[in-house]
Amino acid sequence: MRRLCQLAFRNRNLKLGLARRFTSTEASTSEESSTPPTLRPDLNFEFLLDEKNREAIKENILHRKGVGDIDKVHEKWSVIQKMMSSGEKTSDINEQKYAQLWNELYDEAILIPNMTKDGVPRGGEENARKVSEWGDKREDDCLTAEKLVQSWRSLLHPTDASGQRSYVFLGALASLEKALLDYAHERVCALGFRPITVPDIVSGEVTQACGVMQRSDHPIQYTLGGGETHTKLSGTAEMGIAAFLRGRTFQEEQLPIRLVSLSRCFRTEISKSASEAKLYRVHEFSKVEMFVVSTEEQSEAELDYIVEVQKGTFQALGVHCRQLEMPSEELGASASRKFDIEAWMPGRKQYGEVSSASNCTDFQARRLGIKYKTADGTTKYAHTCNGTALASTRSLISVLETFQNDKKGLGELPECLRKRVKQRGAPLRFQPAKPLA
Repeated sequence: MRRLCQLAFRNRNLKLGLARRFTSTEASTSEESSTPPTLRPDLNFEFLLDEKNREAIKENILHRKGVGDIDKVHEKWSVIQKMMSSGEKTSDINEQKYAQLWNELYDEAILIPNMTKDGVPRGGEENARKVSEWGDKREDDCLTAEKLVQSWRSLLHPTDASGQRSYVFLGALASLEKALLDYAHERVCALGFRPITVPDIVSGEVTQACGVMQRSDHPIQYTLGGGETHTKLSGTAEMGIAAFLRGRTFQEEQLPIRLVSLSRCFRTEISKSASEAKLYRVHEFSKVEMFVVSTEEQSEAELDYIVEVQKGTFQALGVHCRQLEMPSEELGASASRKFDIEAWMPGRKQYGEVSSASNCTDFQARRLGIKYKTADGTTKYAHTCNGTALASTRSLISVLETFQNDKKGLGELPECLRKRVKQRGAPLRFQPAKPLA
């Protein structure tokens, strides 16, 4: 089967014209080539088309919201096999139908989600498994973050900017947000992650390769207008980092490569309840994101390391949190295993997700062409992991609601924030401008 797939892929690639891939021996910003080539992803057809795996893949799809149809993948491949083994000369095959069949095969195969790691809870969010918790849980009567800061004149909602989910931080909140982001970024860098700044506008091919799949009528990404409808606003720096790493080949001894980026994130969010309104579920926010490229043997340990970095970050912030192993329906398309950290928000009387970490195994690397060479010269697909170090608005909510005092101010903040927060100063007051002299 492997030989058959290779022959078919080679035939198709020759008709499309092979584009030159570029490689890199280190994750640097040196200019080594132009834009990475647009080629079909090297999906693991050897696994997908093996009849012995068919039932396991079906069961995996069933436990991950039923997206994807492995039977259709096999049906499309069967038709291609018949066409290839019919004995007809290549010139006698209808090129248009041949190309259409390959398109249909890839369109179906690309929807198949990553295989769920053994031991991951099955089902929906209610089946999440609590792994640990820490910090004192405040349960007295508290204000929501938005109510708390009303008198500060530090939070505005200019709806003419981008609708009901617009917000502006002034003075105190701007300083506190910056302190949170600076603290998280500096901490992650000190723990061995290399800082990188990436674009917030990325190709739709990259977001799909990262596992973003449109599954409902409500758009899940912002799309540029005009002639750039396949260009998206990034929902996380993971996508910009993935675009940077696309098509690169590393040496095994260089792995793992750990990167961290502070970026703006854009989401087409819909609130599910009143408690998720205002700052909780917004269309844009800032986030510190970690991304790791590793070997297959390293990826589980790298996921554990990301989770430990996350736990340490929120422990130092002094907020009550719980760590959850997320069930199969919450993994998206790309993750094999995923952990969330939820922070307690005493004003809202609820937990809110503030951080997540995923092991995507070779799902993203196959779609992006991220590889490494072993000591004996063998080329393999890398594994990728990613995790949120800190997302600004929800972390801000948890800190504000946890450390509020009875005077509608804040008590003593944790040391990691105290040394970074600037003096609040007087609030800005808006009034008519004085007439010119």
